[in-house]
Amino acid sequence: MVVGLFSIILVAKKNVREEVLSTQSLALFAIESSIKNNSDLFFSGHTQTMLGLSNLPQIRHLNIAFIGLDGSIIDATSQKRDTREDPPTWFRKVLEKIPSSIETKKVQVKNKKNIVGYVHIKPELIFEYAEIWQQITLGFYAIGAFVFFVNILVSLSFSFMIKPINNIIKGFESLEKANYKVRIEKSSILELDIIGKKFNSMVVKLGQSNKKIHKLSQDLILVREQEKKELARNLHDQHGQVLTAIQVEAESIKKARTSHSRNQSIESIIDLSKNMMLSTRTIIKNLSLGLLDDLGFELSIIDLIENWKKRFREIHVSYSMDKNIAETLSSGQQAHIFRIIQEALTNITKHANAKNVSVNIKTYGFKNRTRIEIINDGVIHDAKHKFDRGIGLMSIEERVSELNGRCKITISHLFKIIIELGAKK
Repeated sequence: MVVGLFSIILVAKKNVREEVLSTQSLALFAIESSIKNNSDLFFSGHTQTMLGLSNLPQIRHLNIAFIGLDGSIIDATSQKRDTREDPPTWFRKVLEKIPSSIETKKVQVKNKKNIVGYVHIKPELIFEYAEIWQQITLGFYAIGAFVFFVNILVSLSFSFMIKPINNIIKGFESLEKANYKVRIEKSSILELDIIGKKFNSMVVKLGQSNKKIHKLSQDLILVREQEKKELARNLHDQHGQVLTAIQVEAESIKKARTSHSRNQSIESIIDLSKNMMLSTRTIIKNLSLGLLDDLGFELSIIDLIENWKKRFREIHVSYSMDKNIAETLSSGQQAHIFRIIQEALTNITKHANAKNVSVNIKTYGFKNRTRIEIINDGVIHDAKHKFDRGIGLMSIEERVSELNGRCKITISHLFKIIIELGAKK
């Protein structure tokens, strides 16, 4: 705006200057022609009224005066003007700092070949300043109108653009309140419409993840209750019977009349205690990972698979493991892999009708990445269409995700779980 106003001032000053020069040239031509064509009038001696300048109305832009040789004003145009059109003082001072001087023109006036004075044609700058001020004022109005309409246009455009943004904000607020049914309507603005589509897609995935987590939580509660019942049943069936037998043998010791019968009861109590210790150790193995500390990773995996083979002799189990693979795995990775294999075998027991099972753990690549393959042939007919991830497979996927690995589960004629993990950090 400042540059625009300054440009208006320069252009207006140039135009007014040209107008002043044109008017001055016209006045100079008229006076010179008048004196030249009517030279006999200037020999009568009536020099005071011979030009009649005082009879002229005010000439805009010019001040014409007949000045004698002594410098006195003999005749001049009217000096009366309307000061209401004068520009402000500060504006005149600004213009005066911009150089654009116009010289005063002089015309000789002679009487009988003697010079009696000069006609001065002098530019009147106040008129120039007033005209420039009028143009500047008009420029101010034009700029004001422009700013006004631009602001209205911007306001309307902004209100049009802010509406879909408000819809997006409301969508996030609803999502914050766990409302996974919220959707953002289509916007006429391409970029915001893309954001809306991405938001809707994200909400769908979050809703699915929330349902998955909710189902996982419910399944975990059920599994926990089942494990408690199983643990209670094992304690009752195994420890309860052993403790009852120990109690019976102890009672028989009290009633024994011979040392031989007493010793038999004592031996029986010792055997029952050993069996109870073995049973307790088995339960502790299943509940904790102390086996990894006792045997190490490789022997723990072998012990896990061998014990599973003994329980399910009708299933043919094969396994392979690269030597010194434990050196490429961190303790956290070892614990997760142990649990993954344990969960996979449990899953096969519960949900598959397998005849053959293979477990392979090996390293590959120059970064010693780990690949785990658990394959069984217990796929039921049409399982591909009815397959649904249960708590076991979801648990495996969560463990792999925690290790920043990849888990691929495929079903065809074989059920395959392929897991790839990076080297230990």
